[in-house]
Amino acid sequence: MDPGLTSLFNRPITNTPTPMNLTIESISKDGYHLLCLVGDVDTKTAPSLLTALTELELSSIGELRIEFTSVGFLSSAGLRALVFAKQKMPYESRLILVGASDEIVDVITKTGLTQAVLLVSDHASIT
Repeated sequence: MDPGLTSLFNRPITNTPTPMNLTIESISKDGYHLLCLVGDVDTKTAPSLLTALTELELSSIGELRIEFTSVGFLSSAGLRALVFAKQKMPYESRLILVGASDEIVDVITKTGLTQAVLLVSDHASIT
């Protein structure tokens, strides 16, 4: 592409995509493990979530909370990562999604994943 080309808004036209980031913080708490996510969980970032999940000893975690308050989008690749986590956890363990947006709750509900995860608005709602 000619580096001198500009868009209608007089901005340079480039082929460089804007990077999408997902920040993941992993915290061990008393009685549960917490993953705090910031960003979108899409096809490009879901592998980072899957990596963070595989680094955990899922087979020995009784409760895994994933903070979704700062997540704006969840793709099917992100759903697959959640299913992977639940499959690796003991049957009686809990996978809890905290603070997911209405759109994300709708996707999780429509896919039937509510059979495997607990959706709560905040940590205080967890009993």
